Amino acid sequence: MAKHGDDELGMSAGISRRDLLNGMAVVAGAAALTAVPGGAAHAQGGGGGGGHGAAGAPRQTGLVGQTDSARSAGHGATFGGGSFGTPKATGEAYDLVVVGGGVSGLAAAHFYRKRYGADAKILVVEALADFGGHQHRNEFKVGGRTLLSNGGMVNLDSPDTWNAPSLELMDDLGIDFAALAEGVDLGLYGGMGLTNGYFFPEESFGADTFLRRAPGESTASLVGRLPLSQRARDDIMRLETFDDDVLPGLSDAEKKQALARMTYREYLQNLVGVGDEALVYYQKRPHGLWGAGIEAVPAGDCWGVGYPGFRGLGLSPEPYPGIGRTPAMSLTTTDEELYYFPDGGATVSRLLVSRLIPQAFGGVQTQESIIGARANYALLDHPKSAVRIRLNSMATAVRHRAGTSGPIDVDYVNGGKAYRVEAKHVVMACWNAVSSYIVDGLPGEQVEAMRYGVKVPLVYARVAVKNWTAWANAGVSRVTPYDHFWDSLGLATPTDQGGYRSARDPKEPIVVSLSKTPNLPGERITREQHKAGRRELLQVSFADFERDIRDLMQRSLGEFGFDAKHDIAAITVNRWSHGYAYEYNSIADPAIFGPLEQQPFQAARRRHGNITIANSDAQAFGYTHAAVDEASRAVAELS
Repeated sequence: MAKHGDDELGMSAGISRRDLLNGMAVVAGAAALTAVPGGAAHAQGGGGGGGHGAAGAPRQTGLVGQTDSARSAGHGATFGGGSFGTPKATGEAYDLVVVGGGVSGLAAAHFYRKRYGADAKILVVEALADFGGHQHRNEFKVGGRTLLSNGGMVNLDSPDTWNAPSLELMDDLGIDFAALAEGVDLGLYGGMGLTNGYFFPEESFGADTFLRRAPGESTASLVGRLPLSQRARDDIMRLETFDDDVLPGLSDAEKKQALARMTYREYLQNLVGVGDEALVYYQKRPHGLWGAGIEAVPAGDCWGVGYPGFRGLGLSPEPYPGIGRTPAMSLTTTDEELYYFPDGGATVSRLLVSRLIPQAFGGVQTQESIIGARANYALLDHPKSAVRIRLNSMATAVRHRAGTSGPIDVDYVNGGKAYRVEAKHVVMACWNAVSSYIVDGLPGEQVEAMRYGVKVPLVYARVAVKNWTAWANAGVSRVTPYDHFWDSLGLATPTDQGGYRSARDPKEPIVVSLSKTPNLPGERITREQHKAGRRELLQVSFADFERDIRDLMQRSLGEFGFDAKHDIAAITVNRWSHGYAYEYNSIADPAIFGPLEQQPFQAARRRHGNITIANSDAQAFGYTHAAVDEASRAVAELS
């Protein structure tokens, strides 16, 4: 798709590059992913504890380290073919072993200590080179300034809808929601006159076209300037102002059930009369919430989150049987604040670690101090610590020694070698699908339920630029590209927390965020869209990502002074091929209409002796509070 040459775009520039696959670096030769010019693969050695070395801090430049052993062990454990010999017994025995060091696993360790005491011996084994899972932090150094961004989870959503365990954890961590919201300056860009921009590439629209929505510009004026046919512009305007009741004679409940049985595309095409050309304008709108296009998302769910076209139905603002969890949350929340840390959700995991292993952060940290605190990774897995976090360690087998009671052996691979520890209790806080392969003795029905959901694949690219004067010149803070690989690009959310201050002057460096949710347009079943998206990710090299990033930014902002070759200081691509938890919907998942206890995630999270199941998969809801609630439940089930 690139229109400019590699040299013109700066592909050979000596910048910092990071390529993360599931938060782990792509190593040389791995699954058709290639290194970029100027990059180098760096394998992290050791995982700490058990006599096999301490983990170093994940690198911030180059290709960040996932070991060959972690990747091989994961595939070997789940699909067969991995051979690391007989596990070596470390002699370590723990009250609790947690498999998975994301927020659910860290929260499980926290709740376990509250229940069993601070002296409880806990080991967290984590396959990645860092703790936090999707609560991942990106850091850049540009012009002497530290720039932070989320590499995964973005923000804390709608706490007024949360259950008690998640609110309890936030209170334990000292998170002040009011102060957090106060630190987000949503008015900065608008106060500078920056609005939304739109880019239509030549390949699909005949010529590169960049449009800016002027402050106060009407929808009719903007739509009138779109590089589409008059028929398509008329269709868009008709939808944006649509107030007809296309389901006359039906009750409120009957209308909602009808919407639950059709996709948003079907609703727009068949009931509103929107043509194919105009649908391009709406195709990617659900990507950020569900990772799928309008042909796979129920019309009822789209009504629930406020998409256009439903005003004339006169629906009451209450959820209905079969509605998805995200639109149900949107309908029930009254909280409109944005709770956003400079590093997204990474602050939550970092606060958890500062309480589990205070010495790793030089003591227990606060909401303000944790932002700039540096972790001593060598202390995460210290033999004298009651809680230990062992990175680069992929669990390969979890089994009771006898039946479903008594001691549990947990095998894992670190540095290409297999090890074994003993546990009284185990919380599986990794993906359900992984647990289904490595937990021995699970009933067939539970295994099937664990493999039902398909993780949502996504890519978050973060580009550190030396300044954002081109954005100011263009008068935009965000650009939406249409019919393009990337779904969106925009300036970092202005956030001041602790000693961290976001850029206020266009001459200052800033992070530009790009997102992509790969899927299969035209496929009606969301799970199949996710599977296809994952296959696509395994075909794309870092160089391809970088080229499209540079090309898109150059073509959309070049006329306003942006120079990709000189203005880009660093690039991080966070590839989450197995991203957020799968959320059921009324098109793809018939069980959503039945009793809650019959939905697959309920069977998937059943206790297996002294082994319990956490992670957001256990609630089929990819949000931080779901992961925390499931950690609390998993610990409460232990005896």
